[in-house]
Amino acid sequence: MITRCVCIVLLTILIFNVDPTHSTTISLNQNAYSNIVVAISPDVPNTWSETILQNIQLMIRRASSVLYRATKKRAYFKDVRILIPESWSNVQSNISTWETYSEADVRVAPAALVHGDKPYTIQSGGCGQPGEYIHLTPDYLRTLTNANNTSVFGPPEKVFVHEWSHLRYGVFDEFGHQNDKKLPLFYKPPNSEEILPNLCTNKQPIFTTKDVVTQGPCRIDPTTGVYNSDCVYNLLPQFVPDTSLMSDYSVDSVVDFCENDQDLAHAFKAPNKHNAMCGSRSVWAVITRHPDFAMNNNPPSDILSIEPTFQIVRSGGSRFVLVADTSGSMNNYSRILRLYETSRRWIKYDISDGSKLGLVQFSHNAIVTSPIVEINGDASREALIAPLPVNAVGATCIGCGLLKALELLAPGGPGGVILLLTDGEETDKPFISNVLPELVRSSARVVSIAFGRTAEDKIENLADKTNGKSYFIDDNDPSQGLNDAFVGSLTYQPAVSAYQIIVTLLNRQYQNVAGDAINDHFSVDSTVGRNLIFRVDYTQKSHLKSFSLKSPNGTVYTQFAYDDGVKVAMFKLPEAEVGTWYFTLTVSSSIMESLAVQVTSQTRSTTIAPIKTECSVLDGDTFDNAKASPVRILAKVMQDSNAVVQAKVKAHIEMPSGQSQILELLDNGVSADTLADDGIYSRFFVGATSGGRYTVECEVWDDDSAYVNDGTFVRHRQKRSTTSRMTGAFTRRASGGSFKITQSAAVGADIYPPSRITDLFIVEVRTNPDMTATIQFTAPGEDLDSGTAASYEIRYSPVFDDLRETNFDSANSSTLVQQEHVVNGSLQPMVSGSQQIITFVVMMKSEDTRTYYIALRATDASGQAALPSNIVTAQFPLNESASSLSTIAIIGIIVGCLLGLLLIAAIPYLVHRKKYLSYKAADTQSKP
Repeated sequence: MITRCVCIVLLTILIFNVDPTHSTTISLNQNAYSNIVVAISPDVPNTWSETILQNIQLMIRRASSVLYRATKKRAYFKDVRILIPESWSNVQSNISTWETYSEADVRVAPAALVHGDKPYTIQSGGCGQPGEYIHLTPDYLRTLTNANNTSVFGPPEKVFVHEWSHLRYGVFDEFGHQNDKKLPLFYKPPNSEEILPNLCTNKQPIFTTKDVVTQGPCRIDPTTGVYNSDCVYNLLPQFVPDTSLMSDYSVDSVVDFCENDQDLAHAFKAPNKHNAMCGSRSVWAVITRHPDFAMNNNPPSDILSIEPTFQIVRSGGSRFVLVADTSGSMNNYSRILRLYETSRRWIKYDISDGSKLGLVQFSHNAIVTSPIVEINGDASREALIAPLPVNAVGATCIGCGLLKALELLAPGGPGGVILLLTDGEETDKPFISNVLPELVRSSARVVSIAFGRTAEDKIENLADKTNGKSYFIDDNDPSQGLNDAFVGSLTYQPAVSAYQIIVTLLNRQYQNVAGDAINDHFSVDSTVGRNLIFRVDYTQKSHLKSFSLKSPNGTVYTQFAYDDGVKVAMFKLPEAEVGTWYFTLTVSSSIMESLAVQVTSQTRSTTIAPIKTECSVLDGDTFDNAKASPVRILAKVMQDSNAVVQAKVKAHIEMPSGQSQILELLDNGVSADTLADDGIYSRFFVGATSGGRYTVECEVWDDDSAYVNDGTFVRHRQKRSTTSRMTGAFTRRASGGSFKITQSAAVGADIYPPSRITDLFIVEVRTNPDMTATIQFTAPGEDLDSGTAASYEIRYSPVFDDLRETNFDSANSSTLVQQEHVVNGSLQPMVSGSQQIITFVVMMKSEDTRTYYIALRATDASGQAALPSNIVTAQFPLNESASSLSTIAIIGIIVGCLLGLLLIAAIPYLVHRKKYLSYKAADTQSKP
C-alpha cells in the first residue's frame, strides 16, 4: 500500500508540476506582471517596423483587461520591453541591458510551415509547467487590425491571453482537431446519444446536423459513434454559449477559464489536450496552483489603471565579467593552466566584436584585473588576454568575486553575464548565500563552471536563481568540456540573422591517443558550407604530426594554421561542398592527454536557414530528489522556425562515477515528450540515481528519414507528403551543460513506475463473430519511458467513471481483459516507444449496451502501477447476424399484418357471398 501511495504522489507530480523552471525575468507583484520581453528577430526587415511596433502595443494593451477579467482581478500586464533588431535604424530606442532574444517571452519571427501566421506557444513541459515562448509572425502583426485577421484567428487580445496561459501557467487547448483520433472534433458524453463538439462550455450549444460542414460524405463513424473526419462543426456566433478562453474564444461573450464548480463548468470528460495532460483538472484549478496565485498570492484587487507601459530597446552589445578562482587548489590537475588556455581561446576566437568584457580574480579577496572594455579587433583581445591569471594561491571567497563583478557591471545598468569558475568550497565570507539577493536584484545572469568534483555545491543553485546556466568540468577532461562551458555563455550575446549563425557540425574529444592515426568524418549538408572552420585544440604542438582532410570530390587538404599561444590549429575554407568529409590526424608516439576537434560552418545562402540544435536539461540545474522530480533531457532540432523531425538524436551523459550513458531522445508526443513532430526530442533520464554532478551533450544526425515538417505528416498514418523537404545527411552537436543530484537513491531501489499512457485510441470495433475492440497506444517503459514494463491492465465498462483514477482498482465496477480474451496482439508489453496494437473480445453486460469505455495502465516488475490512461469510447453497432434476424422478423411481421388486413377486408365479402349462395339455393328449390 505504501508503494502504491508513493507511486501516485510521483505520477501526480509528473502530470501536475507547477515548478516555474523556464528561464524568465517575468515577475508578478501586487497583481502586475513586469519585465515581459517581446523580441523581434534580426530576420524581420524594418519595412513594416512602425506598424508592427504599434500593433504589439495595441494587442497587449487590450489583453491586459482581458487577463484582469479572466483571473478575477488577480493579474494584468504592467511593464513590457520590446527588443528590436540592431538593423532597425529608423526606430528610436533605448540601449538594452538584460533583455535578449534567446530568452524573450514573446518572439516575432518568420512563420513556421506548420503554423503559418497562426500564433502559437512552444510548450515542452507538462501540466503546470511554463512554456518557452510565444511565437508571432510579422505578417500576423502587420495585419492585426484587419477584419480578415480577426475572423481567421480571433480577437487579438484574446489570442494573446490564450497564448499567455500556455506560456505562464502551463495549461493546454480545450478543443479537438480534424483528422485526430486522440483529440477529435466531436465526442459523445457518457450515457448520452447526443453528439457534441469537443469544447469546454457552460452549456451545450444549439447544435444540429445543419451546423455540420462537410468536406466529403459526412457520416457517423461506427467505431466511435460520432461524425467522421470529413465533418467539422460550424456554430453561428449567436448560438455559441460561453466557452473557455482555452477553447473557442472567437466571440465576445468568452471571457473566463473553465472551472470545477462555477457557471463555466469544466468538461472533464471531453477528449481534449488539456484533460489528457492535466488529468481532467480544470484550467482554473491549474492556474490557481501556479506560484503566482498559490497560497493566496496576489488576491483579487480593484485597480484603477491596468494600462501597461512599453519600452523600446536595442542591444548595445553583451557585457561579460569573467570571475576566475585563483585559490591554491587551482594548481591541482593543472586547473589554472587549463583555465588560462581556454580563456585565451575564448577571448581570441569566440566572443564577438562589440561585446564588452571585464576580468576579476579571487582567492581570499577579489581584485579587478581589467575593467569592462569593448572588444573591437585583435588589439583589444590581446589587451584582455595579457592579465589572465597564471598563478594560484590562497583561500576561496566566491562572494568577493561576485561582488566585484557587480561593481563592474553597475555603471551600465541592470543585467550582464557573470562567468564564474571555481574548484573549491567557500572558506571566506561573504558567501554565495550572502550575495545572492543582490545578484538577483541586479538581473545579472551567472554562468557557473564547477571545476572538479569538489567544487562548491551551491554554484548550480546560483545559476538557477539568476536564470543562468551550469557546467561541470571533470579533471579528466582537459579541454573540450571547458571550451563548451565558455562558449555556452555566449547564448546571451545579441541575436544574429540566420545568415550569421554559426553551427557546430562536429565536436569530439579524443583522449589518451599516442602513436595512432585518428580517422573520422563529418557531413556538410545543403544548409551550410560557408566559412567552414576545422579546428584542433591540442596540449603540445609537437604531438600533432600531420593532418589530412578529404572532400567529397576527393580533394585533399593538408595545411594547418597554428596558433601555439592558445594551442589551436585551424583550417579554413570559404565554401565547402555538400557531402561526407573524412579527416586523419596523426599523433606522435609520446603520451598525449587529449585532442579535441571542432568543425563549424555557416549557411551558404541568404535565403536558406541552417539546421541548428540546442541541448538542455529542462527542469533546472539542481535536483534535490530525482524520485520526486525526474531528470528530463531535451534537444531542439530546427531550421529557422520549422521543426526537423524523424532525426536521430542521442544524449551522451557522463555520470559522477566517470562512466557514460547514451540515451536516445524521441519526438513522439508521449511520456517526457509533450507534442509529436515539433522538433523537440525529449526523454526521462532514469539513470540519475546517485548523487553528484552529471554532464550532457546531444548528438543529432540524419539516417535518410529526417525532413522539415510542413504540417502534412500524420504520425499514426506513417505517411509523409511529397512536398516535405528531406534534410539530406547532416550532423550536429550541442552541449547541454550539467546538472546535480543532491539526494541519491537507495542501492537497488526501483524508483520509477511506468509512464502514464496518454495516446490511447480506438482503431476498430467489430461485431462478427464476436464483439471486439482494437486499441493502439505507445508502450511505456519499466521505468517511466525506459525499458519494458512487466504487464498491462486493460479494463472496460459501460460507465465512464468506473475507469477514472479513483475507481480503476475496483474489480466490481469494470471488466478486466484476460489473455484468453485477446484475439490479436498480446498483453505482454513491448519495449518503450513501440506502437502496440491489441484486439480483444468485449463481453456484453446487456443487449441494450452498445457504448463501452476503455482504459489501461502498465505495471513494472516491482508492482508499481502507472496512473490510468486517457479514456476512449468504443461504439458497437448491432451485431450483423442479429441485424439479419431482426430484418427477417420485421419482414414476417409486415407480411402477417398485410395478411391480417386482407382477411379483415375480405370478411364483408365472404358474409355477403354466403347470403347470396343461400338465396340462390332457396330460389332453385322453389322452381318447378
